[in-house]
Amino acid sequence: MDKGIYTAVASINSQRMQETNSVHELANVSTFGFKKAYQMALQSYRVDGDGFKTRYLAGNAATGIVDLTPGSRIATGNDMDIFMNGSTVLGVQNDEGQTAFTRRGDIRPNQNGELALTTGQVVLNDGGAPIAVPIDQILSISDEGVIYAMDPNDETGATQEVARLMLRDSSAVSLEKMEDGLFKVSGQEPGDFANGPEEVSVSSGQLEGSSSNAMDVMVDMINGTRSFEMKMKLVKELGDLGDSNNTLMRLA
Repeated sequence: MDKGIYTAVASINSQRMQETNSVHELANVSTFGFKKAYQMALQSYRVDGDGFKTRYLAGNAATGIVDLTPGSRIATGNDMDIFMNGSTVLGVQNDEGQTAFTRRGDIRPNQNGELALTTGQVVLNDGGAPIAVPIDQILSISDEGVIYAMDPNDETGATQEVARLMLRDSSAVSLEKMEDGLFKVSGQEPGDFANGPEEVSVSSGQLEGSSSNAMDVMVDMINGTRSFEMKMKLVKELGDLGDSNNTLMRLA
């Protein structure tokens, strides 16, 4: 009896985690480069109640592994917007000064003359350093991630290479999402990692939309509500059944 209740309660707790994630995904439907990072993994835990110290039950826990399924392509016409192809990710600097990765590609010069995302994270070059760009130059990014600058007063239209973006192929590693929404290699501290076997490339003039779909999230939330109600009803029925058994034992 008690095992059924513990199992049902563990399932309810997992349902609550899923509902919280659904709200998070719904809030990021319009966020550029947003990636889902919610998978469930089974793990065992011990029930430390009186008389049950040797009992282990299975429960669900969120893994946080990033799903790199591409979002929609949004054409912007801005040469500093990039869509990362395949499993390519972009290296940026987080608030602690560590190297982290993202799929967001709206890059602009900041007030310090360095390239940064519109959300504020400084974009890094292939060596892991911030990218300083020339003032009053027309900037563009090639499909290989090379940043070029052109003097608007130069009639020849000649360009000069400024730097190369830190682009990494993540097809050979698992990425997990951190609290700030940036990615790192699962099980490791934030930092750079070795390139995978696939070629890295970007498409300029485009941005990647969110991989979260509002309709799918709403359907999941409705199904989750129904499932939660059924589990709560099951817990109540198991509790009532346990009370009935105790009454019968006393009568016996």
